[in-house]
Amino acid sequence: MSNKRIKKKWSRIERLENKVAQLTAENILLTAALRNHADNIRNLDDIVKRNAQATNSRFDKIEKQVANGNAKKPFWKRS
Repeated sequence: MSNKRIKKKWSRIERLENKVAQLTAENILLTAALRNHADNIRNLDDIVKRNAQATNSRFDKIEKQVANGNAKKPFWKRS
């Protein structure tokens, strides 16, 4: 083999190794970002659940007030 071929071969190998290192680093960054997004989604899901519970409890309270206000009063409480 000539010296030129060996240099060309090692140059190709170096480029491939650099590309593998680059893709590995990119994969690590994307995995971290994906984990971060999953955490954000879980947090937002918890917030939505809490908001729904709070809204439902407020509606329950209002429904109870309306039902009590519309109920027929006993004759001794009527004016």
